[in-house]
This record gives sequence, C-alpha cells and structure tokens, in this order.
Amino acid sequence: MSNINCILYPPTVDFHYLVQRPQHLIKNFSELGILSFFLNNPHLHQQQRRGIERINPYLFIFNQLEPTGFLRDIRPVVYYSATAHVDMIKKYQPALVVFDSVDEPSDEFAGWRPYYHRAVATADIVITTSDKLYKMAKSINPCSFLVPNACDYEHFSQAASLPLPADMRGINSPVIGYIGAIATWLDLELLDRVAAKLPHFNFVMLGPLYNVSELPRRPNLHWLGFKDYKDLPAYAQLFDVGLIPFKLSSMTESVNPIKMWEYMATGMPVVATALPEVHKFRKLIYYSESEEEFIDNVNLALGSDNPYLRKERMELARQNSWSARAVEIIDIIESALAKKGIKKAEYWADSIMDTLVQDKNYGAVEEPFRSSLSAFQQVLVSPGASFRYSVYPRQEYKNRAKDIWGTVNPAFSAGNIAVVQKSAFRYFTQRRQKGMGLYYG
Repeated sequence: MSNINCILYPPTVDFHYLVQRPQHLIKNFSELGILSFFLNNPHLHQQQRRGIERINPYLFIFNQLEPTGFLRDIRPVVYYSATAHVDMIKKYQPALVVFDSVDEPSDEFAGWRPYYHRAVATADIVITTSDKLYKMAKSINPCSFLVPNACDYEHFSQAASLPLPADMRGINSPVIGYIGAIATWLDLELLDRVAAKLPHFNFVMLGPLYNVSELPRRPNLHWLGFKDYKDLPAYAQLFDVGLIPFKLSSMTESVNPIKMWEYMATGMPVVATALPEVHKFRKLIYYSESEEEFIDNVNLALGSDNPYLRKERMELARQNSWSARAVEIIDIIESALAKKGIKKAEYWADSIMDTLVQDKNYGAVEEPFRSSLSAFQQVLVSPGASFRYSVYPRQEYKNRAKDIWGTVNPAFSAGNIAVVQKSAFRYFTQRRQKGMGLYYG
C-alpha cells in the first residue's frame, strides 16, 4: 500500500485545456489509487467553472476553490512545476515537495529564472524531463531524477478508423501535420519555405496561438486552431507525416516533445529539427540539421514508410506511456517518504474520501458549487435557494450526516450557518453561483 496520503498540484494550467504533462501525470497518479487534488487554473473561456469536479474515484479538480478544508490534518505531497510557486506551496504544509522541471528558464520561459534555483534547491525531489534539465538540476540538488515526457498510448493508437473531422474534408493527402501550441518556438519561417517548396503537400496545423500574432499564408497551409484533446486522434489518423519544426534555442535544447511520443503512438513517421532529445531516437525519427535536410526528410518519410517501421514506432511509444512514467515517479516519492519516516495517515485520508463522495443528485445539478468550511466560518445563502449540507466531525459519524434535501421543505431560507466543530462542510445549489449571492468565510 502506498504511503502517500494525497498529491496536490497547485493552480498552474487548466485541466481541460491543452492537455500537457501535469494533467497526464496527476490523472495517472489517481489511477494508481492515490488521492489527487488538481487545483485548476481555468482558461479564459472557462472562468465560470467553479466548485469541485470528480474525474474518477481518486481525482478531484478544484475550480477556483482552495482545498484546505478537505485536507484538514493531511500533509500532502505537493507536486508543482511553476517555479514562482516556490513560496506559495508552503501554505499546504507539505509532507514532501516535488518540483517537476519541465522547461528551461530561458527565452520564452525567462520569467521562471528568478525562482528556478530556489525551486530546485528547496525541493525534496526534482523530476526533470530532459538530459539538459537533469544536469542543471543535479548540479544544485542531488535528489534529481530524469523522467522524460510520454504519451497516452491507448488514446493515440486508436487513430485508425475514427470519423473524419468536418474541417479536414477537402484536404487531400499527403497531409503533413503538426499538433501543439502555435508559439514563438515554432520555426514559422522554415514552415513557410517548406510549404512553398512542396506545393502539392498539405500542411495541417492544429493548436491555439500562443504569443504569435502573424502566420504565414499559403494555399497548402491550413491553420485549424485549437482542438479538444479527445478529438486529436481523429486528426492524427489523417497525417502522413508528423512535424516537430522547432527553432533551435537554449530553451528548445531542453525540450522532450510530447508530440514526438504521440505521433509515434499512431505509427506515423516523424520529421523534426535538430533537437537533442530527438537525436536519441534518430533511427526511428527523421532528424534534420538543415532546411534542405528537413525537406528531404519529409519526402523520405513519405517514400520509405512501411508497416515494420510503423510497428517499431508504436512499440517505442507504448513503452513510453504516461502510466509507466507515473509508476516511476510514485516509486521515487514513496522511497523519499519512507526515508523521512512518513507513513500514510489512513484515518484522515479515508475521512477525506468520505467527505468528497459524490452525492446521488450531483449529476443533475448544473455547475455545482461546493466548498469546505472550518470551525466558526459562515455561509450566507440567498433567499429561496435549494441547499444541501453535510457535516462530518469524525470518520465514525460519516453515516450520520445531516441532510435536509429530502425534507418536506427543502428550500433553505436566507441566513447564516455556523460550523462549530472541526468539520468538513459541503453544499451545492440548483442555480449557478453567479448571481446567487453566496459568500463563504
């Protein structure tokens, strides 16, 4: 049994938008039976998300809500990747601090530089995604480990017989595709020149604009914008070649591209610029040291691909799955906790799970709002709002939760509720929180 009470990831990215390493790892930690709290940082278009979402029995997404009341006496493992959080994470009273070094603090990520050394030096464990980041961290903190990026193999290997996306109709093969942010580290000038020299190839670019305002325009360059993660395999199945056209910079020298693994999970050939992390797999990936070689490799990838190579790529991707990475990281964390003599607090961890058990009417409530209050905090409820509450002073009282939902008069009139014991307190309303007049202390 794991000695990890809970893994907490501070608000950094949106769980539902542009799925990256943090979302994959936290989800896979939870699938190992480890209670996982992902503190969400909703994307601009998802600001209305509030309350707690339960993704699976052990994964809870906290939308604009602090988890303190649910943690109670639990000291979580804080797993973070934004260097600026180095001081903020102390408020969670972590049993162990894990810093995941995912990008070099230079170029586009230069804003991380002022906090980088302290984040690495003060962490109990540093996880790194590339050789360069590992060497950087190891020189500061001996408890540094290399755990590269990976892929959701099951998700992308299904890309064989999915429905054709509507915006791909009329885009004929050969299709040279890219999945990821359209950002300044993308070599747009290279892409423009390659598209000009290969006018009979269609270049399909999937991803949101990130610090980029102008894009090259050609009849065979198709900018299709952001696509939901669940839909990516349907597009990938139509790619004849996957591209990684990154500029060469100090920052990209440290990148282990997630798209490299995702492309290979489909079996497609991959053409990339001369990134150090790609060079390791040059027997299966077309590694390009110049523009001419990049263009030649696109042609070569199309002309020399075969079932044997596709099978090899898929097998390599299968061995490099997020589930495998999660097991590796959990082993590192458990070992560190054991060395510190920390054991799992079964009593309180189970109590937290009871507090977070999904209510039978939860699914019928649109945009539920939930919160937890400590002793003597109050809630002001607007008149006529339907209201449920449960109080759990101790685990042994979990079957005696007070519930007014099914009473003759389920509407809870305006007023205050004071919680005077050490309790977890939760509630939801049948209206959206916006305009409800709900306040909590």
